[in-house]
Amino acid sequence: MIRSGIHIVAICWLLTALGCGEVPMQFRDVENLPKPTDPAEFDLGSFDITIPQDNTNSTIMLDFHAYVILPKYQIEPFQAEFDLKQHRVRNGIILNIREFSRSQLNEPELESVRNAIAKGVSDAIAEPKINAVGFYHFRFLEE
Repeated sequence: MIRSGIHIVAICWLLTALGCGEVPMQFRDVENLPKPTDPAEFDLGSFDITIPQDNTNSTIMLDFHAYVILPKYQIEPFQAEFDLKQHRVRNGIILNIREFSRSQLNEPELESVRNAIAKGVSDAIAEPKINAVGFYHFRFLEE
């Protein structure tokens, strides 16, 4: 009986040494694999918007590149809707931002701008819903 136990241990050791006893790569670190609910960025594109300021007789020129964040599993449905409604999305964003004052553009976290972009997107694309709005770059100049 002890001899057969030794044989089993030897066989297991041999299989492990040959690579047969290893855990397949796809199961080694399951916790660190990307999950469908992980956040993903979707690029909305670049925007150049002019905002006339009647009270100061000046014009604000706004230049930014925006993206939205949503779960990875919703990227494909969002892409399909965006492809169909891209012009409506861009137009909604531009119209919302053209109503801004200089003080709204000076907010530290640009909450008003983020909300205007989110509203422009959600007015055109109701589902899937976005989680957040971000910027690759954002700048404005008043002349």
